[in-house]
Amino acid sequence: MEKTEKYTLITGATGGLGKAFVHNCAERGYNLFLTGTSNEKLHNLTMEIEKEFPNIQIKYLACDLSNENSRKQLISEIEKQNILLDRLINNAGFITEGSIKYAEAETLIKCVRVNCEGVMHLTKLILDKHDTNNHLEIITITSLAANYPMPYMAIYSATKSMLKSFMISLRYEYAKDNVSVLIVQPGAIATSQAMIEAINAQGLKGKWSTYPAEKIAKNSLNKVKKNKFIYTPGFFNKLTLFFSAFASTKSKAKIAGKMWKKSQEKRNIK
Repeated sequence: MEKTEKYTLITGATGGLGKAFVHNCAERGYNLFLTGTSNEKLHNLTMEIEKEFPNIQIKYLACDLSNENSRKQLISEIEKQNILLDRLINNAGFITEGSIKYAEAETLIKCVRVNCEGVMHLTKLILDKHDTNNHLEIITITSLAANYPMPYMAIYSATKSMLKSFMISLRYEYAKDNVSVLIVQPGAIATSQAMIEAINAQGLKGKWSTYPAEKIAKNSLNKVKKNKFIYTPGFFNKLTLFFSAFASTKSKAKIAGKMWKKSQEKRNIK
């Protein structure tokens, strides 16, 4: 059977930034395939979007990105429903902060599995089934933290650095295969109470780094259409990257470590 209906696959669809992508895609008339870890949340989100945008098709399936079988089941379901993906938004992520000394090994491993293994594997599975006659857009959410080591957020920043490096390579390798790759590296996003507390604990730097999820989603969808490469939301974040380029790796780690240790002490995080 020929695949005619095109869909946008959004991971982490029920989170703050994920929902912003869902709404922006729905407004553009994109059919959606949503995934997250909770079928109940996915169902509720689907009902909400279908009510507001009755002219688009929405499908969903829970998927644990840290689990290989779960990722394969997701792709299998997409194939079974004869869905053609013309857009992948790698939004799902796992954040862990605090000193490695006090962290549970399982937590650190899960961060690597979701942010690195999960995104890499899911993207590869989709690319393997990509028809070069159809254009595929890949938007991947990394982080400003991908650009330098961050003591007290060491595993998170390392996973985002790996993800950014992987997507840069992917863009060049698939440049002639009708694939566009956009890397999005936001600073802070006030999408949960925990994030709001983290932003407030950083003072002015946290507030200046914050950028609205709705604008990130809208701008990302516009930029991938223009085949842009890397998108850093917010003037302060762009400025931070510019000046950090002149600092040594040691200096960047020292500054970031001091900032995050102070922030975590205010929130009683070890």
